[in-house]
This record gives sequence, structure tokens and C-alpha cells, in this order.
Amino acid sequence: AILTYFGQFIDHDITLNTDTDPASLPDFSVAPDDGKLVLNDRAHVKANIRNGRNPTLSLDSVYGDQSDREELLRDGARMRIGETDQGTPEDLPRFKAVAPDRIDDVDIFASTAFIADGRNDENLIVAQLHLAFLRFHNAVVDHLDAAEHHLDPDRKFARARDLTTLHYQWLVANVYLPAICDQRALDGVWQTGADRHRNFVESGSGQIPYEFSVAAFRFGHSMIRPEYVFNANFGPDGRLGPATLREMFAFTGGENSAFAEDAKLPKVWVIDWSNFLVSDDDARTARPTDTSLADGLDRLDVTIDALRVLPVRNLRRSYVLNIPTAQSVQAEVDAVPLSDKELRGFGNGLLADLGYLENTPLWLYILLEAELRAGGKTLGPMGSTLVAEVLIGLLFQDKNSILHRGTGKAASWVPSDAGLGGSPIDSFEKFLRFAGVM
Repeated sequence: AILTYFGQFIDHDITLNTDTDPASLPDFSVAPDDGKLVLNDRAHVKANIRNGRNPTLSLDSVYGDQSDREELLRDGARMRIGETDQGTPEDLPRFKAVAPDRIDDVDIFASTAFIADGRNDENLIVAQLHLAFLRFHNAVVDHLDAAEHHLDPDRKFARARDLTTLHYQWLVANVYLPAICDQRALDGVWQTGADRHRNFVESGSGQIPYEFSVAAFRFGHSMIRPEYVFNANFGPDGRLGPATLREMFAFTGGENSAFAEDAKLPKVWVIDWSNFLVSDDDARTARPTDTSLADGLDRLDVTIDALRVLPVRNLRRSYVLNIPTAQSVQAEVDAVPLSDKELRGFGNGLLADLGYLENTPLWLYILLEAELRAGGKTLGPMGSTLVAEVLIGLLFQDKNSILHRGTGKAASWVPSDAGLGGSPIDSFEKFLRFAGVM
């Protein structure tokens, strides 16, 4: 189940507002008086939507991007950590503790997380994952205190940031992608050096294709469970039962926070990561990647009725931003397309009834491909290609990434190069244990 939220964490690290620009595009959420959504010209979309994130796997979602908040994200060489209501260092830092003078500003509450990307506090699982990265950084600093004590705080911080980022990139390339991608498609992207992404960047189109950010990388929505075996308090043996999606959103910062008054996470809501690492227990694994979504994702807590249903939000975005259809993308990808019969089988002929057999929405097609080609265990060949091209392509484009940082004769950096002592940190479990959150 960690794959669901590690994917969300990656998304927040490389994209921000890649699907909306209210200043220049019609609001995708509100239809005109005639009820018809506006289909934007692709050149207009390209010219007016900007990525608010540095499109590299560089953890600026954790470390900041030169904003006025960045200097307060750390204390010397260490990243700031928040406390639970029991005083344990198991929560994100919050405005009440770090910057109380800024409370009551627009959208800032006592419980608002004081982190580089506030989206990482939108649900409790990704919030606890963000915390794991903060604590991993601090654990690296602890190692440097002993091994390289001569470093001043700024140099020690930079060294710890670098090592944390390299481990993150290695996990993306060597743990996350193999877990969610078709192996043959993934191997093909590695063998070509993600040449499709390279050509895309060299054409001046940007670094994050909309086919990825608005369609393909939203596949994780289908992996969300309606409830989670969260810890000893919230599970089959706990007195309170599994944790629900609504609770995952309540125990975070913001206006509707369940702990807004004291701005601290209740200790009973600290995650037990061991429940999110198993692969052989239906109650603990992620949902399959398919065309079914968890109960609750059709009743989102938003003010616009039309957007309470998550698939509606995704499909409206794709339409308004004129995302290419699945068939257009298929022509550029080496994958066997879904047959007419397979497409007709979805929703008892729904695609045929609506005229979408030859113009299938890309997001829906990717989920259906995963369901029919991989049994929901991974993405299908086309979805895998789109996701792998971008994430691997970003690593090839970044000259500071693991692909350009090997030691000795090796071209690529590997965890054993880190010199952190003990066995190399080459799995989610080892990462979480080194961070001290498991």
C-alpha cells in the first residue's frame, strides 16, 4: 500500500498546477450557462499553463524552492520536526510552533503544516511519509556528526540533502517503477535512455507532458483503499476498527482539521509502516490498478457538486485541457492496443454508446489496459511506457541525478556508495528504519 502514497509524493515533487491556470483558461470546474465545457486549443494550453514545481526528482517539495519559508524549514543542519500530543517527534512541524505570527493569514491555521509543499499534509499517510523524509535527513546528519564532524552546519545540511535525494531517486528507479510497471515496457525505456522524453524536452515542449500529469500518473487513484489497517489502534484487532479515508483527511492540518485547536497529531494516529509494506494480505495491500475506485471517492468533500466524483474531475480536466486520446498516444507507443471487443466490454457497452471507441479518454484507457493486460497487478504496456518515460527521463535530464553520479567505473550511484554504515538502504523498509519511523 505504500506504493499508492509514494506515487502521490512523487507527483507533488515534480508537478504543481499543471492542469489549471484560472487567469488565462476557463475554470474546468464550472461549465458556461449553456452547460458545455470549453475545449481549449492545445497551443493555448501549452502557452498558458506552467509547472509550479522544479520538474526534477530533487525533493524541492521537502527542502523548498527559495521561498521565504525555506530558511525556517530547517534548524542548522537538521530539518524541523513536529511533536504529537504526547511529545514524541512523530508529526510534521506546524505553524503554531514554527511561525505563530502568521496564523490567521489566508488559509493558514494553527494546525497547518509548516512544510515546503502543503499538499503533503492533505492526507495522513502522505503526511507521515513526508515526515519520514525529514527524519531520514536528520538521521543522515546524525551520521555526519560522527563521521564528518568537521563540516559546518550549512555544508552538513547540503551533504545530508544530497544523500537523502540520491536515496529517493534510487527508490523511484529501482523499487517503485519495477513494482508498478510492465517489466518489458520498463526495460524498453531503460534501453533507449527514455528517448521519447528526451525528444519531448528538446522540442521545447517542457519537461512534464500533460499526458503524464493529467492522465497517466493519476492511475494511483484506483489503488486507494476505502480503509486501512493503520496501526494497533485502527485495524482488525484494534478497538476502533480500520482507519477510513475520511479519517485520513481529518487528521491533517487546515480548516477542517480534527486537531486544529492544539495543532498536534494525537499519538494514537502515528502510522505503523509495517502494515503498508506487506504484499500478501488483501486487507493491507493497495487496490488493483483497474477501472474500479474505492467507495468514498465518489463523495469528495468539495463545494462544487460536479466535482465530488473523482473520475468526473479527471475526465473533465482531460477534456478541457485537450489531452490526446488514447488512440492518438497508442500510435506512438510500442504496445498492442486494446481490441474493439475489449473496449466495448467496459461498462456494458458504455464507450460504444457514447462514441468513444475510437476516441477513448486516456486516463480511463490506461486503467482498463492495466485491468485487462496485467490483471491490475501493474500498469499495462502503454501506461507503463508513459510513466517510465517521464520518471526515468527526468533522471537522465538531471546531471546531478543518480544516473550521473557513480563512483569508480560505475556510471550510476547506488546506495552502497552512501557510506552510511550497515547494509545499503535499498528498500522502503530500510529507508523507513534508517529514518527511525519504523
